[in-house]
Amino acid sequence: MAKITFKMDDYAHKLNEVRYEMDDIAKKAVHEGAGIVADEIRRRLEQTISNEATGELLESLGITPVEMDKRGDFNAKVGFDGYDSKGVPNQLKARVLESGSSKQKKRPFVRPAVNATRQKVYFKMSQVVDEEIKKIMG
Repeated sequence: MAKITFKMDDYAHKLNEVRYEMDDIAKKAVHEGAGIVADEIRRRLEQTISNEATGELLESLGITPVEMDKRGDFNAKVGFDGYDSKGVPNQLKARVLESGSSKQKKRPFVRPAVNATRQKVYFKMSQVVDEEIKKIMG
């Protein structure tokens, strides 16, 4: 007959440790997910812009630090920061490419990137959470 021994104190201690590490685990998962989206946006932007482009818009693409909002959710933003060499905001340039203007046809690259990576991001984030919990639980 098989015998199983289970020490509740060790298990409770590890569960408590998971509880205290959950914020860091969530931040890591969100950052990994944001990285996937940023990479896809970068890839699609490279396909969208012309060969004469300076590359300043690509260089301005980044991810904000992961922070908790007032509802307790962790968020990171993927977007464009700063100004180009002519003083034009990079966010404005990206918006014109994405949505178009009266003088320029729209060439969306952000929304398709987000839609294309949604399932991959969910999977990666859950994978990161699972791996981190397994490290703690042993």
